[in-house]
Amino acid sequence: MTRRKLRPARAARRFPSYPPLSTPAAALPSAPSAAGPRSRLLGTASHQAAAIPAEVPADLPPPPSGPAPATPAVTAGTLARWNSGTMTTEAPPRPDKADVAILIVDDDPRNLFAVRETLEELGAQLVLARSGEEALKQLLRQDFALILLDVHMPGMDGYETAEMIRMREKSRHIPIIFLTAINKDETHIFRGYATGAVDYMFKPVDPHILKCKVQVFVDLYRKTEEVKREVEAKQRLLDENERVRREMRHAEQALRRAEERQALILAQLPIVLYTADLTPGMPFRYVSDTAQSVLGCPACAFTDDPHRWEAGIHPEDRDRVLRQLDSLHQTGLTTVEYRWVCPDGSERHLLDQAVVVRDENGVPCDLFGTILDVTETRQAQRQLAHIQKMEMIGQLTGGIAHDFNNMLMVVIGSLERLVPALAEDPKSGRRAEMALQAALRCSDMTRRLLTFARRQQLHPEPVDLAALAAGMGELMERTLGGAVTISIEPAAGDEPLWLAAVDRSQAESALLNLVINARDAMSGGGTLRIRTGNIRFDAPRSAHGMSVEAGDYILLQVADSGCGMAPDVLERAFEPFFTTKETGKGTGLGLAMIHGFVKQSGGLISIDSQPGAGTTFRLYLPRMAVEGARSAAEDAGDDEAVAGRGEMVLVVDDDADVRSVAVQAVAALGYQVLEADGAAAALALLDRRSVDLLFTDIVMPGGMNGRELAMEALRRHPSLKLLFASGYANGTSAPEVEAGASAGERETDPATVLAQAEMLAKPYRDGDLARALRRALDLQAPPMPAEAARD
Repeated sequence: MTRRKLRPARAARRFPSYPPLSTPAAALPSAPSAAGPRSRLLGTASHQAAAIPAEVPADLPPPPSGPAPATPAVTAGTLARWNSGTMTTEAPPRPDKADVAILIVDDDPRNLFAVRETLEELGAQLVLARSGEEALKQLLRQDFALILLDVHMPGMDGYETAEMIRMREKSRHIPIIFLTAINKDETHIFRGYATGAVDYMFKPVDPHILKCKVQVFVDLYRKTEEVKREVEAKQRLLDENERVRREMRHAEQALRRAEERQALILAQLPIVLYTADLTPGMPFRYVSDTAQSVLGCPACAFTDDPHRWEAGIHPEDRDRVLRQLDSLHQTGLTTVEYRWVCPDGSERHLLDQAVVVRDENGVPCDLFGTILDVTETRQAQRQLAHIQKMEMIGQLTGGIAHDFNNMLMVVIGSLERLVPALAEDPKSGRRAEMALQAALRCSDMTRRLLTFARRQQLHPEPVDLAALAAGMGELMERTLGGAVTISIEPAAGDEPLWLAAVDRSQAESALLNLVINARDAMSGGGTLRIRTGNIRFDAPRSAHGMSVEAGDYILLQVADSGCGMAPDVLERAFEPFFTTKETGKGTGLGLAMIHGFVKQSGGLISIDSQPGAGTTFRLYLPRMAVEGARSAAEDAGDDEAVAGRGEMVLVVDDDADVRSVAVQAVAALGYQVLEADGAAAALALLDRRSVDLLFTDIVMPGGMNGRELAMEALRRHPSLKLLFASGYANGTSAPEVEAGASAGERETDPATVLAQAEMLAKPYRDGDLARALRRALDLQAPPMPAEAARD
């Protein structure tokens, strides 16, 4: 027979004739006196009664009333709530400072009280439960070091409770000790161990043995918790160490990336970093690798040869730079700009900044510095200064040309009146005609000045540049002479040439100027090629102070096989009054006029030229949005078609002489004429008299200019027609139409009428005036009769 099989028999011999706790009270022997000795055994009726006080403590559960219920099977709902962890009780757990909790489960309160009294000295939290259901609720609240579980209980017995405890993940590790006074056979013992018990004890139990066994599990739990805390502390240290190492690794990677970015940025910048000694000659100790791209020499060339840097300074700047560096010991820092001669002979402008570094005793020890390539900056500054100079010259020439146009207006107008009157005096008539032609040539000169200054009022129209060049072929052949061969090449591709939006007369003048320049560049003869074509820019372009947006343009190219231009001449090609021709053979305004014409037209110009290889000019002129033009016959007309029909014209000009000539010319064309010397007088006349057309100068000093006068006149008299005249119209552009206006409102809006008004450039001839007056009266359809508007 095994030891386990003998254990119940020995227990029975050791504790004979003690009835179980479940024996009814009537069957219990009489209780000993209160002064009698306390029993060493737990679980007997007589000794248990002696250990129980007269009143059961209030914290023990009350005994069940009535007969004990039958033992039912564990319901599915109870099992489900236990497995899911939702089995709770409304009573909160009792707070306890003990670090170990022991769950005691027994349906008899006397046994619970006796076990609690025995284990109180262990310093553990003792949690009592009267049934398996209540034990499961306590397990949901907290963790336990040990469970003392009675086997025979009403409702859910100890075996079922143990099985449910083992089914739950969070409680299956808790050791269970079965206590029983009935189920002592081997079958129940085996069942107890099968459900996961660590021990199976029979009642009555020796308190000392129970306390020792429980102490073992309490110490084991505490040791386990201590080990867990140590493991957790070590894990926290490991995690913290890993975090610190990870942060250090990230910081090192970030620092390495920052250094790589800094090195990459420094490599792309036109900057050389260096350190040098303060000994005589200031030899370099370190030079950055960017020296190759900035100075044209590798860094080792400066560290190996102390005199290499000094030898590379431009001879004209060397003495000045060395003198400034000699004062570095006193000043502590210096900034010097000089020219550097690269090994390939090219020159660069360098900005050298250096500072003296001192040791802890304040003694100068090292020189730290940077060398910045400012070549492009200086070139941009020169270009800006050149543009500003051209703008100033343009403003000056524009102002002079405007005033000169007013004087020519008087001269040309008077001569045109005088020539017919001298028909009977041929000699005087020839003299007057010569004076008129000279005045017209002066007018052409002022037109060139205004074109250069971008003050000339252009009249863009659709122009076929190929047809324009072909039409000027005979004129260009006479201009070039027999030594130069001219070739006009057709546009490449199958697509027809687009129409350009340019002023025809200015385009002809620009082409003729280019041909004359090409002729002068080919003194010994050569070939001149003119080509046109369609060009589409996918991105904005800039050149020679001009900028154009992406879009469609027409190319007009003029290439010669002449002497070409040197770089310094090419840089000043568009500068006004600059010429390489002999005195008396050129004014220096030809290319300046072309530059102004192309820029004012919204185009772009480029030059390719090398000495001895010829020059190629390319003019990119904007494409016409609406390819339609007024026929030349409309502009020409016969005298009867452009004559006046008695309409009333109000002439407004601040210059009395110009106004007098204009009044005479308008009256001679068959119109009725009123005159005013300013905007105030003109508005007063418009309010008093019926006027069909307002003919006004644009630029008038003080008060309203011509456009402002026209705006106010149109607001008062919407049916009024307009005709403008001016030497130039800079700063008096037409106002914009209000956004959101309907089509009908746009047709009658003063801004729309103003934008569509005719413009006559001074000085004008009688024929130009006649056609402009007729177009202004006939082509501007009146919204309503003038009389009806005034009523």
